[in-house]
Amino acid sequence: MAISGGTAKQSGVSAEINVTPMADIMLVLLIIFMITTPLLQEGVFVNKAKAKNAQEAEGVEAEEATTVTVTRDELIYMNKRPVPDEDLAERLTERAEVAGDRPLFIKSDVATSYGRVVQVINSARDSGFQKIGLLVDREKQQERIF
Repeated sequence: MAISGGTAKQSGVSAEINVTPMADIMLVLLIIFMITTPLLQEGVFVNKAKAKNAQEAEGVEAEEATTVTVTRDELIYMNKRPVPDEDLAERLTERAEVAGDRPLFIKSDVATSYGRVVQVINSARDSGFQKIGLLVDREKQQERIF
């Protein structure tokens, strides 16, 4: 509430609400949410390759799906957990026994060497995975306007 200044006849309490502090609080909350929202995303971020003819893979988001991620630094993650190079074959063999005929999904950063991805695929084949899918992002097609 604000008290208006003036003559004695005009003195009194104003019923107008001062919204400036509320706007300041809303802006602070907006900034906090903008900063914390990207931190809440789970998983390992990789800049995947883009493909025009990418197909939708069924079961990628399922809990029983097995996903191997190769990062730009050539670190390996299996289902969002880091895996040392020497343990990769053993962990893949364990997952292959549990997964049965479900596919293994591999996603890799575009800056990862091709040879490193091939090593992961070879380890997966040796471990017993028969179906292996490479995850990519679908390239957006540009519309032409004449």
